[in-house]
Amino acid sequence: MSDFEKLTPVRKTNDGEISLWEIMAVLVRRRGTVVVITLFVSALAAVYALVQPLTYTTSAAFRPQGSEQGGNSQLAALAGQLGVNVGGGGGADEASPQFYQELLVSREILTSVSDEPFAVHEVGILKLKDLLEIDEDSEALRDEEVLEWLRTEAVSVSTSRETGTVTVSVKTEWPDLSVKIAEELLTEVALFNMDTRQSQAASERVFIETRVEEAEANLEEAEGNLRSFLETNRQWENSPMLTFQHDGLRREVGLRQSVLTTMVQSYEQARITEVRDTPVITVLQSPFFPPLNDPRRLVFMTVLGAMIGGMIGIMLAFVSEAIRRPRTGDPARAEFEESWDAAVRGVPLLGDRGD
Repeated sequence: MSDFEKLTPVRKTNDGEISLWEIMAVLVRRRGTVVVITLFVSALAAVYALVQPLTYTTSAAFRPQGSEQGGNSQLAALAGQLGVNVGGGGGADEASPQFYQELLVSREILTSVSDEPFAVHEVGILKLKDLLEIDEDSEALRDEEVLEWLRTEAVSVSTSRETGTVTVSVKTEWPDLSVKIAEELLTEVALFNMDTRQSQAASERVFIETRVEEAEANLEEAEGNLRSFLETNRQWENSPMLTFQHDGLRREVGLRQSVLTTMVQSYEQARITEVRDTPVITVLQSPFFPPLNDPRRLVFMTVLGAMIGGMIGIMLAFVSEAIRRPRTGDPARAEFEESWDAAVRGVPLLGDRGD
């Protein structure tokens, strides 16, 4: 052992600071401890990176289209003059990004995804409950496990208030499965929108059809009143009171005719909407195939482990140095030092220990 490595107490300089040379001397003497701890922790980090299952993430983005309510609002404004409610609200909420954020992780959508068989490379065509090898007593419990896995681990959804964009991300252990689940989610959302809109359009058509019949009856009644008035009062132009009644009856007929015309137009529009199959979402980014295993992950984990191990090793080196430094008049400390020395001597490569 060189004179530099001989055990010397850490001394303080005149200004009370510990000498840098003394710190370096401690590190040199305890270099074995630092090196072994560093290598051990970095090896653990590398093993963790190797045994940890790889995951592959893909994402897709879309923007919901705004609901079209121009015709309905015109109908509602005109028919409201007669106390007729033709509906037509609620479309804005259904077109909001927040609505789709909840829809994508809803039970209905995720159940449709879990029931779909997926073709996975080198695995086969399997449903998710078979692919994940979920072992439960009943099929119902297996299905619930799949839904929980999709909701909490595989699928995540975010929205942007500025752009109104909905982004769905899918993370699994199979890159092609991540892509297929993301595509299936977009398909299910499109089908849900189409079915919902067509169902709403059918209900609206039936509703307006009933209102059209009522409007026709009201128009026929107003025309009958005007006809009866003219038959009864053939000289109505000579009486101001009869002229006033005549003008009121004509206005009533005109208003009823306008309501009927608007409702017939809305009825035809509802029939068109009922069979229309255009999408109500605009896909901005289709699911992409995620990159395969990145070797930089192993390098990063190893370097991180080496840094953490180095810090732990340096800390243990100074702790060991402080424990080994003799203190007179302290039997308990001397007993602890003997126990520490015995434990350290049992571990190889912990450095030369000068006594």
